[in-house]
Amino acid sequence: MRTGAPMPDITQPDTVRTVERRLEGRSQGGAPGHGAAPEQPAKKVVANYEEAAKSKPADDRITILGIPVEQITPATRAALGGLVAEINFLRGVVNRHEKAVGRKADTPNTGFLEPEMFVKALGGMLAQPAAPGTTWTLLLVHVPTYEDIRRSSGLLAANGVLADVAQRLKDFRPAAIDPATGTVVEMAAAMANAFAILGYVGGSNLAALTAFPLDQDPAALARALRAHLTARGYLVSGIDMALVIKVAAAPVGPGESATLALGRVDHLLRTN
Repeated sequence: MRTGAPMPDITQPDTVRTVERRLEGRSQGGAPGHGAAPEQPAKKVVANYEEAAKSKPADDRITILGIPVEQITPATRAALGGLVAEINFLRGVVNRHEKAVGRKADTPNTGFLEPEMFVKALGGMLAQPAAPGTTWTLLLVHVPTYEDIRRSSGLLAANGVLADVAQRLKDFRPAAIDPATGTVVEMAAAMANAFAILGYVGGSNLAALTAFPLDQDPAALARALRAHLTARGYLVSGIDMALVIKVAAAPVGPGESATLALGRVDHLLRTN
């Protein structure tokens, strides 16, 4: 190689490109990258996230009585935590008390008792004698159509019909049979409100206790009640429908247990 001779310029291939500094949000070749806005710096992205976070409600923050925990000292936080626990406990006591008051308010001659309360009330009534010249008589009402309505129209419709039957039972005034004529006659005014207790006894069954005259046939009372309950149709989902209703009545001995009395009348209902 000869010294001192000038060297020719080195040419670069056309396929080689000069590496440039990569900008935020741009690809290596200078074209906008996939999924990023052109020429958007990182600071602007962070600012957008922060702004979006500020616009969201702070519902996910842990609070005690509405105060964020980060604003409460540890001692105050412990005291407030105990206060919240006590408030929750007292709320439970109040709820249980309100339910108990509701059950007590549903007293005889004013409404229907739930099964457990009815059995308890029935036992209390049978522990004391009925009015002179009368005997405690237990009536049991069964609505077989209830299940058909429940399957065809739903539980709410079936329960609505059962409530209508209960209302008619509540409105019924026990009647007596005149031995001379065999006709049904209204009982004395003192007996007109003779239902001592009324209630649900499970499923589609209702029950009522009345002081019925000793010289009267309980079966006649059951027939009179059934005639009263079926005198007109019941409205089911806008359709006037006749219901199948069974009624049984039987005298209850003084001091007889409530479960035994219900079982005996239930057997009479199913066998007749």
